[in-house]
Amino acid sequence: VNHIPEGETLFLNGRLICLGDSFDRLLEVVERGAAVVQDKVVLAARLPESLSAGFYKDLEGSLRRNEKPESPSGMPKEGPPQGSHVVQYLWELIGLNPEVIAEDFSWAKDRPHRDQPETALGAQILGKKNIVFRDNVVLEPGSILDGRHGPIILGEGARLEHQSVVLGPAYIGPRSVVKMGARLYDGISLGPTSKMGGEVEAVITQGFTNKQHDGFLGHAYLGSWTNLGAATNNSDLKNNYSTVRVWTPDGEVDTGEIFVGLFMGDHSKTAIGTKLNTGTVVGFSSNLFGSGFPPKHIPSFAWGGAQNLMPYDFEKAKEVARKVMHRRKVEMEPADEVLFQQIFDLDGLGEAHPTS
Repeated sequence: VNHIPEGETLFLNGRLICLGDSFDRLLEVVERGAAVVQDKVVLAARLPESLSAGFYKDLEGSLRRNEKPESPSGMPKEGPPQGSHVVQYLWELIGLNPEVIAEDFSWAKDRPHRDQPETALGAQILGKKNIVFRDNVVLEPGSILDGRHGPIILGEGARLEHQSVVLGPAYIGPRSVVKMGARLYDGISLGPTSKMGGEVEAVITQGFTNKQHDGFLGHAYLGSWTNLGAATNNSDLKNNYSTVRVWTPDGEVDTGEIFVGLFMGDHSKTAIGTKLNTGTVVGFSSNLFGSGFPPKHIPSFAWGGAQNLMPYDFEKAKEVARKVMHRRKVEMEPADEVLFQQIFDLDGLGEAHPTS
């Protein structure tokens, strides 16, 4: 929860995704003095200064107790407008991503952008009207951008190496690199300063993700500073085509989807040749290696694989993260260290244990 400013405050739930004109209609509701609520979850409310501080404290306390916050007392309530989505699980974001990219494209194409990036001989741009280029985008020889079946947005300094292919809808973040020979199918969103190689489909990554090598990654969501070793592969479809069940803190959930891949928290890594099962959940700062399939739920600060999982030494994990960030000219802040400790206390595999 952000710090509450003085004066009137607009509260928006971070789980809310508004497509089309639904956000404008949501603002109309709060302007009328009503709170937008669904299943007792407050999605939006505009409060005067006299009420905002109290609601902020109630909201913060409810989140700490993992409870649904009560809507502001005395306010009328209305449901969310059509076209809005309240996300509960990560796989829902993967399913919505093509629509969100299309929505972002409709905004981005009306803002200043380049008509043509630096394009080497042999590079191809298909469906150019559906592609937005920011400054300093580079297409190397043999690379292909195909926007015929969905929009593509390339952030400032994005680069496609030789013989790489990107199919829309896709978003390639600032300074991100699509590696030589990579095949990026539809539904891709790469955060800033990421590297993506191999075969990739329906994937969302946060910033500074590193997957340079061959291997399949599909219907997956990766946090920041994750690193997938060469020939890491995840399954995103069961052989019997049944719906995929995924671990959550409240127990296993049937996703209702047949395509569900990997969910990996910040700072987690895999070694070369790692195999990950359909619907695998990996926590924060875990390190996976070895033969066979690891469990489908890997807690935070875990070290090992299918044969054995040990607690990852807390100080060593933090030091590795600091080195990785420093290589990208990002320094670990005190807030990052606090976050490490809080996640270790909440979700760590166990007591700190020496690991190499």
